[in-house]
Amino acid sequence: MNLERKRIIREVIADAENLSKYDLGESVRGLASRINMKDSEILKLNSNENLFIPLDFLRNILRRAVDEIDPRIYPRDEVNNLKNALSKHLNVSPEEIVVGTGSDQIIDLVSRMFLRRGDEALSIAPTFVIYEHCVKIQGAEYKSVPLKDDFSLDVEALLSSVTPNTRVIFLCSPNNPTANRFSHKDILSIAENFDGIVAVDEAYADFAGATILDLARDLENLIVFRTFSKVFGLAGLRVGYAIASRKLAEIINEKFQMPYSVCLMALRVATKLLEENFEFIERKIFELRTERSRLINALNSTGRIAAFPSETNFVLFRTGNVDSSVVHKALLERGIIVKDIGQVLKFRNCLRVTVAPAQMMKRFIRELGAVLDEFGA
Repeated sequence: MNLERKRIIREVIADAENLSKYDLGESVRGLASRINMKDSEILKLNSNENLFIPLDFLRNILRRAVDEIDPRIYPRDEVNNLKNALSKHLNVSPEEIVVGTGSDQIIDLVSRMFLRRGDEALSIAPTFVIYEHCVKIQGAEYKSVPLKDDFSLDVEALLSSVTPNTRVIFLCSPNNPTANRFSHKDILSIAENFDGIVAVDEAYADFAGATILDLARDLENLIVFRTFSKVFGLAGLRVGYAIASRKLAEIINEKFQMPYSVCLMALRVATKLLEENFEFIERKIFELRTERSRLINALNSTGRIAAFPSETNFVLFRTGNVDSSVVHKALLERGIIVKDIGQVLKFRNCLRVTVAPAQMMKRFIRELGAVLDEFGA
């Protein structure tokens, strides 16, 4: 028996060698300690978190939620309350909603539902790495189709890559890291011409001011992922949801989702944000979009940096002939964490930066300019 157990462990370890590790980047505390700065002096701009939502505002909602909940009791009514709030907010039925521990958990759930060894999943390149990770955990094959040079979907190439084993197509719209939204027409064409599930991640949709949720109501093979991590600033509480046809949502909720999958506190806070504070959130979305435009203009006006258009809360930009990894490391030494993307299709030396309030962006632009001066760019 012991030998059998060891064999199984060895097999799991061998399978795990084929999985990539999600790169979280350097931590604020670790970087601060390494370069002798205070934690508060580090500018964390690598994970697309929403820094426009004031911390005191969220802490006030958390304090009120603490007084209202009984942490001894499993959440049940709270899930229904959030579904009802989302139903009114999005104009969908509560029965079409799946709530989970961040959208990542629901992405993993869909992968487990539809994929087995020997199956295939399709996606685009470049895109969010979690799709590939979830697919490979299932022992399925992950294939990607490059976007066009203008970052639009190559619908013909995607559909021609479908085989009898293809069961899921993952799309991220607006896409990470290219920051652009895909057209309704292209997504509709893919969903109508594919027999499997088309899973669309709309984590950044509120920053774009557009969604494909209207399509999910009519297409039984379309599922749309959303999250409270971005627009609502709740990355630390991990609340996500999906919109699907009533039958698919029912199956996910009743047969695949674990009971009590989201903590009571997170559910209560998310509901309060929707029901009592969404006008405030909308004002912060407007502020972010305004600052996003300023950032793109400021980067492009340097003559040394090329920033791409964005419909998200981050901006992808190129550092010309200066190696992006060199710029990334130099910014770290100045207390600024961004994401080194590297090659994006035909574009070299790409970095991604979270859009943050004006004072943070001014410091980022100033330090980026100093780094480029350092390297003679």
